[in-house]
Amino acid sequence: MKIVHTMPLLIRGELSDNDVSMVIRCFESLRLSEDCFVVLYNQGGLNNEQVASMLRSCGVPGVVLGAGENVGIARARQTCFEYIWEHHNEAEYISEIHVDMVFPPNWYDPLLDYLASSDEPMVSPGIVTRNGELQPIRHVTSVPDNNADLINLLKQLNRDEMVEGFVHPVIHKSSILREIGGYDTRFLQGKQGYEDDSLLLGYCYYMGTRTNWRPKCCLKSWVYHATLAQRMTLPDKHVDFALNEQGLILQYGAYGLKRLSNIHQNPSAFDTLLHKILPPSSLGVNK
Repeated sequence: MKIVHTMPLLIRGELSDNDVSMVIRCFESLRLSEDCFVVLYNQGGLNNEQVASMLRSCGVPGVVLGAGENVGIARARQTCFEYIWEHHNEAEYISEIHVDMVFPPNWYDPLLDYLASSDEPMVSPGIVTRNGELQPIRHVTSVPDNNADLINLLKQLNRDEMVEGFVHPVIHKSSILREIGGYDTRFLQGKQGYEDDSLLLGYCYYMGTRTNWRPKCCLKSWVYHATLAQRMTLPDKHVDFALNEQGLILQYGAYGLKRLSNIHQNPSAFDTLLHKILPPSSLGVNK
């Protein structure tokens, strides 16, 4: 296998029919690719045998980790990474995929070609959202309501272009992801929030701040990603965001937040967090 995919799988009780339909749609598109082996972390709603049965019925090979508890995105992903490093060390690449995605066949090929010919540690495709937004280029299109037409649309969007930006899914060079450690759950103790920023900073320091590194999207590949289709509906999400916000600050401090503003090309993106850790005088604020 060139690539192994990872997914934290959560089925919400009150929306189980919707979520299961979304997962099946995702798996049925993933199986169209040559390398479709997926390492899942079961975060609840189904037991492990039910999840494994769903994989089999969709024709997707994989392994199910976890025990049906929502341990959070960072911990679930990190457990998947560590499983791959131990059991599939031959895989050069690891992807992070979500249940609300639809993939054209071999969607990862242009991304792997790019990573193989560059020193970049990671790369994303372009994505089409539920609202028809083309990210990161901010164009808009209409979204078909069935997989066949949607996959045809994704194929038609391909263009020979690289742009700066970050979206999910993302593909990592496994060796570099392992070197930076993946997600450090000592800091990311909430179930969601800022885990992507933590990883981007890890890559920024790996690449060296003198390179002014920013993540990139390869528009030779496009994937449908509804975005925010599940996790933002969970109760107490603000508590988890606050925990991970605190962890991000503890891990990287004020300088890290300034680097993130540069990565996202938004000078004021993290001003709110900076106000929490810098003295008022340093921000031009009178005491």
